[in-house]
Amino acid sequence: MKYSLLLLPFLASTLAAQDDLWKTLSKGDRVAVTFRSGNMIQGQLTAKPADPRIPEAPLDFSQMSEITLDVSLEYPGLNGTLSIPRKEIKEIRKLQNMDKATLERINAEIARIRQQAAADESARRAFENEKDSALKKARAAAEKLDKSSADLKNKGAAALKDLEDLQKGLDLLKKFPPGQYGPNTAKDVADKALRKQPVTALESEFLDPETQRLWNKALDYQKALDTKEKADGK
Repeated sequence: MKYSLLLLPFLASTLAAQDDLWKTLSKGDRVAVTFRSGNMIQGQLTAKPADPRIPEAPLDFSQMSEITLDVSLEYPGLNGTLSIPRKEIKEIRKLQNMDKATLERINAEIARIRQQAAADESARRAFENEKDSALKKARAAAEKLDKSSADLKNKGAAALKDLEDLQKGLDLLKKFPPGQYGPNTAKDVADKALRKQPVTALESEFLDPETQRLWNKALDYQKALDTKEKADGK
């Protein structure tokens, strides 16, 4: 208890010194802030980002509930500000302003980092564009392949259907020989109807439109085959 009482004047003087320091702070001062957690950060005091159309009011840091630090010069690569509630600050110290050589060195480093970041961003965009172009080409090739496969499949299905129809037609040629059936069959059936004679089942089947299509298809094929055989025989 005795030692605590002895510390009270020291603590009071420390708090008073901090209060006096807050009154001397101005925009642009370089400061070091110690958080109550023990961590520290450095930067330049600045105004909190606001609407640029509104005139900036004078800053009295002793009356502010939070401060804003510009950390761009202290930590090259970071570009922005950090607002800190005053209740989180354990101590604030004014630092010596950077000399001209240090500022030039830092600004050169910031310029190098920005240039490198711009180059990296340009390379990233070029890579993304190249990747997008490759994907588009791959999709186009896949679509073309799918279309070719579909066309081939459709052609194959059509050829198979044509072959099946031809086989059915050839079977019908055997069932309805051209010497006994042909274009005159329809006239013969019509004459039978006039004479009131019955039409046979084979005649009715032969005159069916689908039978006619298949029979004529096979007949044309057979005639073409016979012509080719005669030509080859010569």
